[in-house]
Amino acid sequence: MEKKEILKESARDLIALGSIPFFILVLVRVVMLGKPTYFWQFAISGLIFLGIWFLTKIDLYAGLALIIVVFTNFYYNDILYGVFSILAYLLLLGSLIYLKTNKKQVFFGVLSGGISSLIAYIII
Repeated sequence: MEKKEILKESARDLIALGSIPFFILVLVRVVMLGKPTYFWQFAISGLIFLGIWFLTKIDLYAGLALIIVVFTNFYYNDILYGVFSILAYLLLLGSLIYLKTNKKQVFFGVLSGGISSLIAYIII
């Protein structure tokens, strides 16, 4: 396999961390924790973000992945996990840029994910 193909495939794999199926997988795992507050933060944030996504042209992966990073960091409250998840998120963003995703859409995806997380955190 050519080096460029390996980079593209790795970038696509990283982007999957912000996909709808992965978000649902995390949401199901949160339900299993038996902590309704934590579940509702995820669910409300995800619904707000998906509403914004349907109405505008923002990057889905950048926003959903940020929601996952924010709320899993609140839950684990561990510096090692925090560093790892933020690094994975930065690699996801780099992968989006590497695969020539519109930078403006990525920026607004990140912004919308952050705003959705903040709103859900405040509500809950």
